[in-house]
Amino acid sequence: MPELKARIFPDEGQPHRAKAALVGIIGGLAGAYALRLYWRVIAPAVFPPQADPDNHDVNPAHSISLTGKHYLTGESAPAAVGRLVYDQVVGEAPDMAAREQLENTMPLVLGVIAGVLYGGTRTTTRSYDIAGGLFYGLRLWQMDTIGAALLGLRPGPKAYSRWQHLWRLVGMWVYSFTTTAVTRVLYRLI
Repeated sequence: MPELKARIFPDEGQPHRAKAALVGIIGGLAGAYALRLYWRVIAPAVFPPQADPDNHDVNPAHSISLTGKHYLTGESAPAAVGRLVYDQVVGEAPDMAAREQLENTMPLVLGVIAGVLYGGTRTTTRSYDIAGGLFYGLRLWQMDTIGAALLGLRPGPKAYSRWQHLWRLVGMWVYSFTTTAVTRVLYRLI
């Protein structure tokens, strides 16, 4: 059986974890920038305006939070994380300029963290991974939709329409396919 696998995937081997994590950082950053482009340019052109979940008040009865509400109206989950961390580190709530900076910075930070996790936990050195990108995006969407809601960083899944869920899922795929592609290409080049 190993000979058959070697013939089908001749370049597959055990990845070097430190190298994979390093290229994961770069892949995660590229994915985060691709996701930023998607949120700001592509999604508004493709989806109806009401598809943006962060632009609307939602019914608090849809909350599934285990810890209470930690987000502000119109605030994304990464921005809420940044605001909460800032408050803990500095000891006071961020002003509007700091909140805007956190809104721009936190998706990149979280993208890099997710990229390191992807790069460091890869199980193959193949140069492509369509299924990995697809399922990685689905896991990220679940974390964004359910995990963030359980932590009180956004309303529960029932607060959003199907368009809004699709809007976010496509965004997670933009991130995951960019991250997996860049990580795998760089792993081969370095």
